[in-house]
Amino acid sequence: MTSAIVVGASVAGLLTARVLSDLVDEVVVMERERLDDVPLPRGHVPQGRHLHLLLTAGLDLLVAWFPGIDDELERMGAVWIDGTRAWVYQAGGYRAQGDWGRSALSMTRPLLELVVRHRIAALDNVRLDDGVVVDRVDVSAGRVSGVVVGGVLHRADLVVDCSGRSSRIAHQLESSGVLAPPVTRVTIDCAYASGFLPRSTDDFEGTFLVCATSPPTSFRTGAILPVEGDRWIVTLAGVHGDAPGTAEDEVLAFARSLLSPAVAQLVEGAGPLSSMASYRFPSSQRRHYEKVRPLLPGFVTLGDAACSFNPIYGQGMACAALQADALGDTVRELGVRSEELPRRYHRRAARIIDAPWAIAVGADFLHPKTVGAKARGTDQVNRYVLRVVKASHTSVQLARSFNLVLNLVEPTRRLLRPSVVARVLASSVPGRRRQTRLGHPRVGPSNTV
Repeated sequence: MTSAIVVGASVAGLLTARVLSDLVDEVVVMERERLDDVPLPRGHVPQGRHLHLLLTAGLDLLVAWFPGIDDELERMGAVWIDGTRAWVYQAGGYRAQGDWGRSALSMTRPLLELVVRHRIAALDNVRLDDGVVVDRVDVSAGRVSGVVVGGVLHRADLVVDCSGRSSRIAHQLESSGVLAPPVTRVTIDCAYASGFLPRSTDDFEGTFLVCATSPPTSFRTGAILPVEGDRWIVTLAGVHGDAPGTAEDEVLAFARSLLSPAVAQLVEGAGPLSSMASYRFPSSQRRHYEKVRPLLPGFVTLGDAACSFNPIYGQGMACAALQADALGDTVRELGVRSEELPRRYHRRAARIIDAPWAIAVGADFLHPKTVGAKARGTDQVNRYVLRVVKASHTSVQLARSFNLVLNLVEPTRRLLRPSVVARVLASSVPGRRRQTRLGHPRVGPSNTV
């Protein structure tokens, strides 16, 4: 009989349990918090109060693992969004509206976690134990044999650490010298403020609104997405000490400073924001387990415990889903007890992490105060991506290609396809580039921004 223990009931931990349930006889998820049966933010997940979006790559896997979950989420108030009525402002204009690929579901993170937990609870060979603090992993005879809780050893053939970027297990293994991967940190000091507005059909002539950073003019961000309960979730963010604040006057001042005035007008018209919360993200962090020789048999790391990057790009949950899928493939090939499992899995996970890390961390280096290991060619990539963004103002095809890469559906090299490069170059030829949309979306039933 085979067994696995997953430490942490985050989205990463829950999806890992689902994948392993097809391959292991018994799966136990251990979560230190007491979990409510209602969609409430968790105390140890402060970012759960802020805007989240499950990117297309993650949503596709979620539906494959839990058939019908997209319909269930929609019945509970989640909202489908796509590129046909999207307003995304960046680098002097709005991205061309149209077919950007498959739709995404917009909802709060607590709702997603609750529905996934219910699906996990329905699996016969998975048990979710909440209120359980894992003290450490047990290492004996050169491999991890289980976890220790309150002095008691719980044995397992595989332990998966999904306990987040501040993982106690990672610190235990690093401090003891048993498993100390090299760590890359890139300081961005991102500060968030989020809250909710009531949502009605005549608030805004679109399904969602994003005002992204436009270096070097503005490094401030604002986003408004529809979520369950007929609400808008509004998130404002700044970097390197530029915090939006949570008081009503601070929120309005920050929103009014954005390059798209529509954010401020919607906040003014439907505000003030309720359930305000703030969050500080100091740095992107990546533990390079793929560079460690040897690894610990019986142990792998997944999700934020392996890599957490600037959450403003919304890639964390989808990246964790892709890592869980890779773990499933590896267990299927080698078996859960294989000593080769950690090495092969972490090599695959590293290739998955490379893309969102390059997108998020590469873009963070557009700010002159960003500090950390800067990959070779980052500046050249950023200059080209800026041209792609500007060209996407008038090209639906480029908007689609860019969106598929951002949603982790396509690799970043898609942006280097000859057809894409040709469109980018053509957009900058005098007389060939159509006029960028200069107007802003209408907000409110009778106002024009």
